[in-house]
Amino acid sequence: MSLQWKRGRTARLLAATAVAVTALGLTVGCSADDSGDALTIYSGQHEDLAKALADGFEKATGTPVEVRAGKDAEMVGQIVEEGDRSKADVIITEEPAPMGTLDAKGLLETVDPAVLKVPDQRFVPSTGHWLPFAARSRVMFFNPDEIAEDALPSSILDLTRPEWKGRFAYAPSGAFKSTTTYLLNTIGKQKTLAWLKGIKANGVNEQKNGKVRDSVEAGRHAFGLSNHYYWYILAKQKGGEKALTSRVHYLNNTDAGSLMLASGAGVLTSSSKKKEGAEFLSWLASADGGQKIVATQSPQFPLTPGVTSAYGLPALDSLTFPEFDQASLKNVDEANDLLKQSGIV
Repeated sequence: MSLQWKRGRTARLLAATAVAVTALGLTVGCSADDSGDALTIYSGQHEDLAKALADGFEKATGTPVEVRAGKDAEMVGQIVEEGDRSKADVIITEEPAPMGTLDAKGLLETVDPAVLKVPDQRFVPSTGHWLPFAARSRVMFFNPDEIAEDALPSSILDLTRPEWKGRFAYAPSGAFKSTTTYLLNTIGKQKTLAWLKGIKANGVNEQKNGKVRDSVEAGRHAFGLSNHYYWYILAKQKGGEKALTSRVHYLNNTDAGSLMLASGAGVLTSSSKKKEGAEFLSWLASADGGQKIVATQSPQFPLTPGVTSAYGLPALDSLTFPEFDQASLKNVDEANDLLKQSGIV
């Protein structure tokens, strides 16, 4: 189901009009779309962050914003299905692959080159059709009561070995699919399928990243594959990192287990509000705009240099991770087919 937020003077006037008309015994359907001045964002991002970004942009510019939230795949599927009739002006995603899907179909506007110069250039897609505005790192959560940090494998490709059977957890999340896509592009189809079958045989599928985190914290698994921010969310909820037994291990190398995956934002070619959409992307890349909200409202990595996360994340420049074209993670259908062939989904 989708969730909408409506802000600003326009929404309040519409609500007042609806009340007045109803009082006369009439019915009317009012929405921000009827006003013609709201920027509609389809969001696959975490709802709290999407809401904070919408509120922040509206406060900064006065442009009313409507957010329709769901999963990345849902939002992309809806945009493709709607085609030129799409109500979306902008899309923001958790993963780079959905942006690649829309990009490959020619559904995204070219981003102002000046705006694309703002974020860390390692994350800017070669096509120039979407803006990277945040990132999440693939990591291992581990329980030091069950395994020492220096005993963890240095490559996720090694997890198919017999010594790791039953010792780790994983979840077939969007980032796991992105990892699969990355492996398809780097080691090929057959080796990727063999790896997936080995992961299924050796690991425990906890279905959700939050369950991977919680099971490692509880000592049910020695370690687990996940995205870094789930652990930082729990640490904040519990009162700090020292309140947790588990820890985060950044592989800090060029292995696929160290992938840093960009969240993206793009303006739809079908939008009638391209100017406002471009303004949103510019604000989103700004250190005092969207990046400040990313840094304070979410434990994801802000991507504009000089912006520091309030969650105690390591600096991006202190980490080693594979550098690749984020636009290359677009063969999602092939990755999904391999996940099905391996029996993981």
